[in-house]
Amino acid sequence: MLFLLRDGDIYQWIVIGITMALMIIAANLIIHTALNALTREVDEATTKLASAEDELAKVKETLSSVTTLDELTGCYNEKHFFEVLIQHSGMSARGTYVFTLTILQVDQFSDVVDKHGLASGNEVLQLYTRIVKAALREVDIIARLGADKFGLILSGASEDDSVMVINRISQLISQIKVPDDEDIKITNSGGITSYHGTESPETMIEHASTALNFAIEQVRDCVAGYNYVAPDEEAETEVPEEPAK
Repeated sequence: MLFLLRDGDIYQWIVIGITMALMIIAANLIIHTALNALTREVDEATTKLASAEDELAKVKETLSSVTTLDELTGCYNEKHFFEVLIQHSGMSARGTYVFTLTILQVDQFSDVVDKHGLASGNEVLQLYTRIVKAALREVDIIARLGADKFGLILSGASEDDSVMVINRISQLISQIKVPDDEDIKITNSGGITSYHGTESPETMIEHASTALNFAIEQVRDCVAGYNYVAPDEEAETEVPEEPAK
């Protein structure tokens, strides 16, 4: 365009040059403004997405807690306990890992409920589980298996170790007081079994329950172990051992 103008018309050259420069600057400003707006929109979308992901993670965590925890005591529920027992059995079957399964029963739960109502009984259970959790290690598992029964998976523990753990728990729970009733002293009874490489999780729970029933038949505040006999061994009927406590 400049070359088409008359020679020597310097003012027109200047005007056209300034106009073209302004057009270039204006175009750059428009593009820059549009890019800034787009960047802000992307940042806002990213922030909203991150917030949504955080909320989703919280929802998943809440749902996970709901599906694995007992609402009253905060212990694991029976379903999750069974899944963990399968995992421990698998680890033990593949190597030298050992563990024991224990089922505990709060001896006086029914007495408290009969005399003072379910609310008082639930308070006793909450205090009981709080004490048991404090006595266990992080690698151990506690779950509520019934109204007054709890399952323990003690990692790396022998049956003798389990007896020691239950004795310690028994000493600690003796401090639980039932409001307006000094006659009730809280104790627990327990049944213990270890994994021998052949039992299914259902069978282990059955063995521990059998030992628990044997302990309860003897006297409250008692622990019994299950006398396991391998399937290929000739033996009489499998019976629980004498109470360990």
